[in-house]
Amino acid sequence: MITIDNPGPQIDTSRIAEVEAAIGGKLPASYKDFLLKNNGGRPVPDTIDIDRLPGSPTDIQIFFGIGRGVETSKLSWNIKFARERLPDHRLLPIARDSGGNIFCLGIPGQFSGGIVYCDLTGAEPVIPYEVAPTFEAFLEKIRTWGDA
Repeated sequence: MITIDNPGPQIDTSRIAEVEAAIGGKLPASYKDFLLKNNGGRPVPDTIDIDRLPGSPTDIQIFFGIGRGVETSKLSWNIKFARERLPDHRLLPIARDSGGNIFCLGIPGQFSGGIVYCDLTGAEPVIPYEVAPTFEAFLEKIRTWGDA
C-alpha cells in the first residue's frame, strides 16, 4: 500500500474531462479516482521492478497532475512532451523516475489501459517496456527499496 506525499490541488471531474478531450480517449476509472483523490504527488514507497529493463528496479519520483505548481509535473506539459518524443505511440505520461524516464498509460488502440515505461536515455526509437496490465496493478507493484 502506498501513500502520496505532496498531492496536487483538488480537482473535479470537469478537469479530467479536459484531459480526456486532449488525448482523444477515456481514462480508466481507477486512474480518474487517483487524480480526484491525489492529483499527482510523490509515492511512498517509490520502487518498482520493470521486467526486461537493464538496471531495474527504478523509482517513481512523481506522479503528474493537473494544475500542479511545477511545470514539468503537470499532465498538460507531459502530454506535449510525449507527443514530441514518442510520436508513434498513443501514450499518456503519468509519472517519471529520477532519471527523467516516463511511465505512461496506454490510450485506447495501443497498450490500452496498461502501464509502460519509456527509457528516454536509450537508443532511438524509444521502446516501451510493459510494466503492468492496469493502473491498479501498477500501484500494487510499487515497493520499498530492498524488498523483493
